[in-house]
Amino acid sequence: MKNHVKKFLKILIIGAIFMSGLNTFGQNKKVKNNKKPFSERLLVGGSLGFSFGYGGTLVEISPILSYEMTKNFYVGAGLIYKYYNYGDYYMNTDNGMLYDYKTNIFGGSIFMRYFLSGIGIPVIENTFIHAEIEPLVFKNNFSYNPSGSYVDIYGNRYVVGNDQISFTSFFLGGGYRQMLGGRSFMYLEILWNFNENFYTPYSNPRIRMGFAVGI
Repeated sequence: MKNHVKKFLKILIIGAIFMSGLNTFGQNKKVKNNKKPFSERLLVGGSLGFSFGYGGTLVEISPILSYEMTKNFYVGAGLIYKYYNYGDYYMNTDNGMLYDYKTNIFGGSIFMRYFLSGIGIPVIENTFIHAEIEPLVFKNNFSYNPSGSYVDIYGNRYVVGNDQISFTSFFLGGGYRQMLGGRSFMYLEILWNFNENFYTPYSNPRIRMGFAVGI
């Protein structure tokens, strides 16, 4: 897992250098002589998500802070909290009793976002490319064990335990922003997790809505 994180970080760094260079190449001297102060390069925002249905209940709160490296290229970081509840997820094969799957998920993310307005094609000026790393950790009251007497809805077996589980998702995708005035906007993005696994709380593709507001 650590090797995957290092490789993806390298990709993000190389991509950041490339995107920053691409955008800077198209800037003229007037822009260079009118650099924005630090405070005017910051954006705050995030996303608030709810999911209800057959797959259980998922509530997500994710505040983020991003920084405008160049006119079209942003880097940022965020905090993540998720509450997940799936009713009757486990069954005790000895007595048939059912148990809910409830957990609190904590983590963070780092991302980079490049708006295609830097390419100079008006039709796609509000679309962007997005890459993100998202490490998460949570506790589970059941531990995976092939000989356990508790079985989940997928047929996997467990024993009663108290495991702390961590995993990292690697997202790549794109989206569209709707300007709200000034430097504020709402966005919709579609991302693909290239490290989807047994514990991932959402399936591919991941659709996310959020907002950003200039400070």
